[in-house]
Amino acid sequence: MLKHFIIIICIFCIFCIFFISSVLFIDSLQAGDIPIKGQLSGGVTFNDKSLEDTQIGLRYMPEMRVIKALENDKEIDTEIALNFYASTPLNFSGNFEENAKLEIYRLWVRYSSAQFESRLGLQKINFGPARLLRTLMWFDHLDIRDPLQLTEGVKAFLGRYYFLNNANIWIWGLFGNNDLKGTETFATDEDKIEFGGRFQFPLSKGELAFSYHRRDVIDVDTNGFGRKIESKSSAQFSDGLENRYAVDGSWDIGIGLWFGACAEEIKLDSGSDKWQNFFTIGADYTFESGIHLIYEHLIQSYGPKIDQSDETKSISALSVDYRFGLIDSINTIGYYDYTQEEASYYMGWQRTYDNWQFNLMVFSHRENDFSPFSGKGIQCMIIYNH
Repeated sequence: MLKHFIIIICIFCIFCIFFISSVLFIDSLQAGDIPIKGQLSGGVTFNDKSLEDTQIGLRYMPEMRVIKALENDKEIDTEIALNFYASTPLNFSGNFEENAKLEIYRLWVRYSSAQFESRLGLQKINFGPARLLRTLMWFDHLDIRDPLQLTEGVKAFLGRYYFLNNANIWIWGLFGNNDLKGTETFATDEDKIEFGGRFQFPLSKGELAFSYHRRDVIDVDTNGFGRKIESKSSAQFSDGLENRYAVDGSWDIGIGLWFGACAEEIKLDSGSDKWQNFFTIGADYTFESGIHLIYEHLIQSYGPKIDQSDETKSISALSVDYRFGLIDSINTIGYYDYTQEEASYYMGWQRTYDNWQFNLMVFSHRENDFSPFSGKGIQCMIIYNH
């Protein structure tokens, strides 16, 4: 216990020294002289179960971006960001060394012009209009409740072309991403390339988009929400192929309206195929008082055919947020799972200054979720951006 306490004090001192020196160094220079910025955050999560489940953590994420301008409004830029984090139970009973890690968070290079960009490396790829129950959460785990908006990147190539009428087309290829991403129900074969694309175009007062993705999968099953569990599938296989087909749209007609539909076809070499379908509808509206509402409903189904379902899940979510003045805001989100007859909630208060942000969050959510808000508890977090 004493060893763990000494380790966390040492790391905290290193954070403080690096943080203070970075701030002083950056403040002593003119704006734009150094392309380094960073985010320091720390917090404590109180769990309702026991002291051992109460966690304290620190995180520092330095980021450097370099831009090289070329002729004819073209440029090459690159970004590297690191993620150093450490956590331990409040009573220091855990193995702190195993919970202190340094990872590359983003590492990519991009070539861009007025209508085209291509990006290669460890990056974030996300799209789709849904915010609470995201049908098109294919490559990320972004959570609207997370003040840091953290998500692991994917090793990929992404190309995008923008037409003059605001339509755009995406193409991507991924390689070496064997961890479960988004709503994946089988792990990816990391030795084979994933690829896909998206076409998005304006339509009346909104836009419509079609997306496709293909990947090879291996025999690791999940429960359908991106959480890895032991395989319970009766179909044992060594290789499989997954095709994803999606359509989504969003419109602003006084209120915001959107939908997203995705069909996932999984072909197994055992001869047993599976279909997993998602459909989300949503709306939002801001009242004159400043109260902002978001409502979404998700239907998820599984079966041997696209039009044949063996199991169906249905979830609704409602978000209410309001800003007090210029620095304070509150947000309440409620979820209801009709299949499990289970309710979840999140309530957060946030105060924001120029560089500082203070957060207090209360939550109750199902266990074993990829979300940082799993179980029941209270989380306090302080964030500094420089």
